[in-house]
Amino acid sequence: MLSGPGTQQDKRVVVVEDDPSIAVLIAAILSDEGYTPFVVMDGRQAVQAVREVRPQVVTLDLELPGIDGRAVLRRLVDDAPEDRPRVVVVSASTDGLSRDERRLVARTLTKPFNVVDLLRAVEDVSARAAS
Repeated sequence: MLSGPGTQQDKRVVVVEDDPSIAVLIAAILSDEGYTPFVVMDGRQAVQAVREVRPQVVTLDLELPGIDGRAVLRRLVDDAPEDRPRVVVVSASTDGLSRDERRLVARTLTKPFNVVDLLRAVEDVSARAAS
């Protein structure tokens, strides 16, 4: 479910989360800080949303139905190796990320996450992408 069309690209964040309560929480946190979240619930939707929305930042859960977060990372690189969004992994466990996958990720947060840490990660990653 995409929401929030018609906003500045630098404030767009695709939130990829299959748990509806966490997705709503992340979207509300980002929205309160002036970001426009586009919430999707699975990996296939994530890839499509990134193509359509062209955000600078994606928050990505690794455990997703269908295409998992690791496959989403690889597809983002395949789609636009030089112009892909920065990814903040927000997942129960980031231990399974390979060294190559970690290079594709700007930040990692482990659930349960601290709201301040989430905002700081998105702000820092967004600022680096804009510069």
